[in-house]
Amino acid sequence: MDELRRKHLVLEKSGFGSRVAKYQHRFCNTEFSDLKLSEQQKAIVCELILRGPQTPGELRARASRMAEFANVSDVESDLDWMMSREEAPLVNRLAREPSKRESRYVHLFGDVAEVPGELAATGPDALSHASSDEESVAQLETKVPALGEALYDLRARVEQLENERH
Repeated sequence: MDELRRKHLVLEKSGFGSRVAKYQHRFCNTEFSDLKLSEQQKAIVCELILRGPQTPGELRARASRMAEFANVSDVESDLDWMMSREEAPLVNRLAREPSKRESRYVHLFGDVAEVPGELAATGPDALSHASSDEESVAQLETKVPALGEALYDLRARVEQLENERH
């Protein structure tokens, strides 16, 4: 926090007699930052940082406490703008997971290690699949032999257990 204060990115806002230190962010919409976000965009970023990857519907419901959204398409247009910023994108769309209706979005402000790399999509024009058909086939071709070996080992163990019972 001391380093962030030296950079003027946070401001200590603790009152007299306060038991704990309280801080106010100054990383956007200030004279110290080139980052200018609307209230809705700031609410989206806060929710993504706080809760991790989410769908536009989840973001609308959760961020509505900080900013008003008329509908989900407002959230999607803000997300599209944040993905296509010229300076640097602020969010990224993840590939739609199997059996899910919507793609999730993730912030790009720091380490997002909890997001598997194979799910990451690139920008608003990304396909909803993590990789092309050829890459998927190649991945399956490497996994199938290992699964076959595991199945063979399991069958051998089951036979051994059955022989020991008799």
